[in-house]
Amino acid sequence: MTEKKIKMSEEEVAFSEIIGDLVEQWGFNRHLGRIWSLLFLRPKPLSPSEIQEGLSLSAGSVSSGLSELQTWGVVKRIRMSGDRNFYYEPETRIWKSVSNVLRTREIRILEEADGGLNALVKRLQEKGKEEHADFQVKRIKQIREAMETAHLLFSTLVNGSPLSLPKMSRLFDKFRSF
Repeated sequence: MTEKKIKMSEEEVAFSEIIGDLVEQWGFNRHLGRIWSLLFLRPKPLSPSEIQEGLSLSAGSVSSGLSELQTWGVVKRIRMSGDRNFYYEPETRIWKSVSNVLRTREIRILEEADGGLNALVKRLQEKGKEEHADFQVKRIKQIREAMETAHLLFSTLVNGSPLSLPKMSRLFDKFRSF
């Protein structure tokens, strides 16, 4: 397959910037959103050099960005028949992309924080009747309960089916009560 010169339209540039800003707000490198958006708006897979040219990024930025996007499951590396080079295409099922991120990042963050809060409660309980210890344990447990509800909500959202909607509604109501 012969590589073509990539020229982005004004609309593609605008979309790329919007998605770049969006993923940056979620704590990711904005180039990840720009790379994904270029792939998403193109009807055929692109090579790393085409992405590099289209977005005016360095080869290193494109390479590391594509690797990270593959890790998150939002971009696939493929081969075109008759061509030795690798090309990339986006995961076009948006919910699958979002749920991959929720599953691998957000849920993990909640689990790590819960472990830290559990250890903190244990330390405070071992201190016994020191000033404010009981009060602090109660407050930390309140945060843990809210986090456990958020964990259940994310898990149900990511792994659920339409039949789990009533459960989601109850979890939202519980979460709002904190």
